[in-house]
Amino acid sequence: FLLKELDTLRAKNKKLQDKLAEKDKELKTMKLDLELQDRATEAKIAEKIAALVEEVYSAQRERDEAVMARLRLANEERDEAFLRVQRLEESLKELENINPEENDMTLQELLNRINNADTGVDILKNGAIILNRIHRTKERKKKIIAEEMNAVIEQRDAALSQ
Repeated sequence: FLLKELDTLRAKNKKLQDKLAEKDKELKTMKLDLELQDRATEAKIAEKIAALVEEVYSAQRERDEAVMARLRLANEERDEAFLRVQRLEESLKELENINPEENDMTLQELLNRINNADTGVDILKNGAIILNRIHRTKERKKKIIAEEMNAVIEQRDAALSQ
């Protein structure tokens, strides 16, 4: 009887060991599946991160290109302004080199000089003198008018206050 019971317990033990081995295999399979899923998830995350990094780099390149374009434009504008300043300085030097006797000339004398000029440079020089004189006259008139207006305003204010 004990041998029979021992055989029965051995058979049950064998069945339990088989079940344990089967469950162990299932557990290992589940662990491998979970590990594969984790790796797949990590791969997807890495792919998304790579796409995001590429997008950031692309945006950075576009921004850098825009900044460089703005810098080039600013440099061009600076160079143009510098050239304009140089031209104005040259014109000013030409006007400063005008003879003092030319300042005493009347407008009619300057016009006669333009009519009698032999070269284009003489015409430009005398024309610049006339333009300069006109500009200075306009500026003087503006100053005089402004001073007169201030005086009139002051008189009005004084009259109002009295």
